[in-house]
Amino acid sequence: MNKKLNEFDNFIDSLVDELMAMSDDEVLDGENPEAVRSEGLRLLSAAKIQVGKARLAAARSGVAASRAPLASVYAAVSVSEARKFLANARNDSRYTFAARNLGELTDDEVLSLYAKLKSLEGKNSEGHN
Repeated sequence: MNKKLNEFDNFIDSLVDELMAMSDDEVLDGENPEAVRSEGLRLLSAAKIQVGKARLAAARSGVAASRAPLASVYAAVSVSEARKFLANARNDSRYTFAARNLGELTDDEVLSLYAKLKSLEGKNSEGHN
């Protein structure tokens, strides 16, 4: 791949050198400079919009993927069950909790923390097999 990249770089360098050596009239080939400029700006603007849409779609996809595991946990366990699990986990040496009262956590925070701990349990059990 490195060889292909070098060949492409050489091609682009040669093309740019050739264009730089040409006069404006040769580059424009009889076209109106303002029309060429406008078309170039239109193409650049359209490309920026397309890239922005692609980035937004990728971001949305990433967010959806990160929420998918939590959604399944939310459906599988009640908030009270998650709170009981976290209360027991505080006394488990495998887990370290920040000095915060579990009663201060919102339901979403409880379910999120529960999901994270369950995810860690799954990773640890996979690592021991």
